[in-house]
Amino acid sequence: MFRRHQEVLMTVAGMFIFLPTLALLLLVPVAPPWPDSGATEPEIQAGATKLAAWIVDNTSMFAAAAVASLYGALAISVFLLDPGCADLRAAMARALKLLPRYILAALLILVPASLGLFVLILPGIYILGRTMLIGPTLIVERPIAATAAIMRSIALTRGNGLVLAGLTGIGLVAGQILPAPFQRIDETLRIAEAANPVMIAIVDSAAAACAAAVTLATILVRIAVYRQLASRSGT
Repeated sequence: MFRRHQEVLMTVAGMFIFLPTLALLLLVPVAPPWPDSGATEPEIQAGATKLAAWIVDNTSMFAAAAVASLYGALAISVFLLDPGCADLRAAMARALKLLPRYILAALLILVPASLGLFVLILPGIYILGRTMLIGPTLIVERPIAATAAIMRSIALTRGNGLVLAGLTGIGLVAGQILPAPFQRIDETLRIAEAANPVMIAIVDSAAAACAAAVTLATILVRIAVYRQLASRSGT
């Protein structure tokens, strides 16, 4: 699948996944450090205030990058799944029409998945695994609402929840581990005030490329899983 459409996939992933990620790394300042375990209550409160202010100040950047990434993922999925889209331009146009529903579906699962990740981690990963087929469902089984796509994904993944949770967990871990060395170099250079702009750009580009590669692999896995499970269900 990747080799046959390598040029198209790399182009879309580069524009809508790699570049927004790189922009975040270059433009968003390093998050303020959290107080260590021996910190006093006032120090913890001050740290929480600084972190909250950092999140508020950069929310628009995070939101824009997230929307761009969702659109890129949707455009790739449409290109590979919709036989009615003869070329990339048609796939991108159709993805744009589906984007509001895709964003709504993502927001609907964001709260329960985030709570699950925060509380015990595994419940959140399980929720993400069971809802990983929302994008392909919106594309193939049209017309379908965001909530119906969520329920359809849950139905398709019934009996495979643990396996898909495992795949989701691997993707999440890879998305954190692979860019981490480059992000650490970036943070070290910035904190030491030894940040050479060229070096920062190179390091952040490497981190963004790793993150984009993991995201693209995740998209392709979702498409492959959908095709297999949908064929079993007779869709």
